[in-house]
Amino acid sequence: MRLPPLNAIRAFEAAARLGGFARAAEELNVTPAAVSHQVKQLEARLGITLFNRLPRGLELTSAGQEILPNLTRGLAHFARAVGAVSGGELAGRLTVNVAPSLATLWLVPRLDSFIQAYPDIRVRLLAADAAPDLNQGTVDIRIPYGAGNFPGFKSRLLMRDTVFPVCAPTLLNHKPLRRFSDLRDHTLLHDIDIDIEEPTLTWARWLRDAGVDAGAPATHVEFSNSVLLTEAAVRGQGVALGRMSLVRDHLQTGRLIRPFKASRPSDYAYYFVTTEAGAERPRVKVFFDWIERQVQDETVH
Repeated sequence: MRLPPLNAIRAFEAAARLGGFARAAEELNVTPAAVSHQVKQLEARLGITLFNRLPRGLELTSAGQEILPNLTRGLAHFARAVGAVSGGELAGRLTVNVAPSLATLWLVPRLDSFIQAYPDIRVRLLAADAAPDLNQGTVDIRIPYGAGNFPGFKSRLLMRDTVFPVCAPTLLNHKPLRRFSDLRDHTLLHDIDIDIEEPTLTWARWLRDAGVDAGAPATHVEFSNSVLLTEAAVRGQGVALGRMSLVRDHLQTGRLIRPFKASRPSDYAYYFVTTEAGAERPRVKVFFDWIERQVQDETVH
């Protein structure tokens, strides 16, 4: 088999996965110019264009989109083969602690692609809000939702969020919902398990800013977590404040709609947290790469 140089394949895969030559260069510990040169070599070798070079950055061509998943899987297979004989083995258990809402509404629906790509990694998903002690070694990764202060640990921003009202489309069959003042005729669904420093997720903040009397709606229903809140909204029980990460799939299937165009950035974000030693483990690295790709794919689309 006459294959292109491995360095060229790695440069393209990293640039495509991370969204640019600079970030790929940081991961590969080379210069952006070196990554660009390797990608051009690969394009010349294959006789195709893999990236459109635009003023705002890189854009995968249809050929690039077609080849990327297979190259990513191939490099993962190489890593497993090398790791098996070098002591840095991928195979084994990977324990991930994540908030129940993100686990149920975002991570689990996407997890199959990781399992298919890395069948030798036994994922243990712990859905709990309580923060485990990563130093004890029983949990490899935390994915908390918060302000981003994790002293003593290795952390990276994983995903920012946006907040906006959502409801079931059937809800509008009974009463209109064209402006914020119409909320006075609807049941408002509240998530009571939110931090006082996160006002974006409170109806009081949204109604106040819209000039609507917060006490006007006749019915309020309160829920102890975002999973219950989202399920109630899907079932047409009222209007909720949804986070994009938790309602994206329901929006795409039409089970939920956005009655208003207004949205706001969330006060908090999701982070990927592990120990300094954990950040060097192959299983942790490939999981982070995989979950970051899921976030980037959704950001692009």
